Amino acid sequence: MAERSGYPDYLKDVLSLDQLETSHLPFPLKGEIHLWTASLDVSAEQLERLQSVLSAEERKRVSYFKFESTQDSYIVTQAVLRMLLSSYLEINPSDVKTGARKKGKPYLMNDPSLCFNLSHSHDLCVYVFSYDSELGIDLEKIRDLPDIEQLIEKNFTSREKQYLLKDPDNKLSRFFQFWTFKEAYLKATGEGMLLTPENLEFSTENGIIKLQSGKYGFDETNWKFTGFSREENYIGTLAFSHKNPILREMSIDLKKK
Repeated sequence: MAERSGYPDYLKDVLSLDQLETSHLPFPLKGEIHLWTASLDVSAEQLERLQSVLSAEERKRVSYFKFESTQDSYIVTQAVLRMLLSSYLEINPSDVKTGARKKGKPYLMNDPSLCFNLSHSHDLCVYVFSYDSELGIDLEKIRDLPDIEQLIEKNFTSREKQYLLKDPDNKLSRFFQFWTFKEAYLKATGEGMLLTPENLEFSTENGIIKLQSGKYGFDETNWKFTGFSREENYIGTLAFSHKNPILREMSIDLKKK
């Protein structure tokens, strides 16, 4: 697939997909990772239009979710993913075909070389795309957890627990920070929860995230990690295999102007 060169100035602004048009969205250049953010808070009219983008199987799957809020989140996250992929491939959204690998990690059947991953939490969703790197991403809203002590005990190693607990005022934010480290890695490798979080040990110092060890024979890929934040109460981590990518961050406004 031919590369496009250059980026128009409008990419610095928030994009609008009110008309479900994606022809103006960028194509990933070699050595780049694109990180998109979209709000899941949309109008009823926009939700209906987004649902029309879904495949027949995806529309059927909406009814599987018990709560309306979960149904709405699924519609928005999957419709935006389909539109973004269609733009990168320069095809109609209805022609986008995705599948799952052996361990459940999604891939693009139209072009398996275009890697992607997504994560959503409450009102936000993030998407990543690259032609040069396997990817994993996790986003979490920092929120009160009544059972945080049990979660820490179950999901973190001894050294991680020491780091989380030595600063009580930041225990909650540190919990979500390390949780996204683990989830992003598990999604990047495709292991998912087959490899439980307590079997991985991470550290962070001076903003550098390091995978220290694991109790499982995970792959030998030299994974890199970068943290990011969204608004004041969302925290996330991106895991990638490219040595030195250019990270381009963009956002989508799905609401009517």
